[in-house]
Amino acid sequence: MFNTTIISKFYNKKKVKNNIVIGIIGALDQEIKFLKKKIQTYQTITIFNTKFHIGTLNNIKIVLIKSGVGKVSASITCTMLIQLYKPNVIINIGAAGSLDKELKPGDIVLPSSTCYHDVNLTAFGYSLGQMQNFPKLFCTNDYMVTLTEKCMVSSKINYKKNLIISGDSFINQKRFRNTLKRNFPAAIAVDMESTAIAQVCYQFKKPFLIVKSISDHSDNFALRNFEKCINLASQQCSKIIQILLDNLYNLYKF
Repeated sequence: MFNTTIISKFYNKKKVKNNIVIGIIGALDQEIKFLKKKIQTYQTITIFNTKFHIGTLNNIKIVLIKSGVGKVSASITCTMLIQLYKPNVIINIGAAGSLDKELKPGDIVLPSSTCYHDVNLTAFGYSLGQMQNFPKLFCTNDYMVTLTEKCMVSSKINYKKNLIISGDSFINQKRFRNTLKRNFPAAIAVDMESTAIAQVCYQFKKPFLIVKSISDHSDNFALRNFEKCINLASQQCSKIIQILLDNLYNLYKF
């Protein structure tokens, strides 16, 4: 019943790239509010208590969604997005806690891969963080990462690439942070949704990209800094996505 025809009537077909639909997922209202204000030909459709904000941004069709916090909420939302709107690529945006001392609030994390930090099936021969019958790491789309890097270089925004890890806990104690770094030395940031979205995209063979901005240092002051810096982190993600979509309009290769 629900597919991309739901949103087609909201687009001026003479002005948009008709073969591209980009799905964008953030966990919180704060994480999507800046992009939501930028959407043109804007319409909101509610399906099973989930609001799908649809329209165009820089001449690209987008479906913007707030998933809610955590792995299950992110998985449900991502699955609905794929099944109902058939996006060509999915982008996960929002805040993340730093696990790298060089990353400061507002800096961008552009992960090349992601895994869970709260999954342990090592007794069955899997790597720490690896889910049964899935790869050790979920890798983001190379083309989208490369294009996003160019956008950040042109915007002079500080960023890092490497591993981001996800779990159903907000990391706000230094001892937990140290444990994560010991278990996942390559990890530069931690969040609560990106790996779940990556797993769904892997299952459905959908290219995906993760663009996160640092809100805190995953330490004893994490909550205070998160509340202080969530808007900054969200603005930075919004800025990058707008530049990315502007470039994607001319360079789309999927």
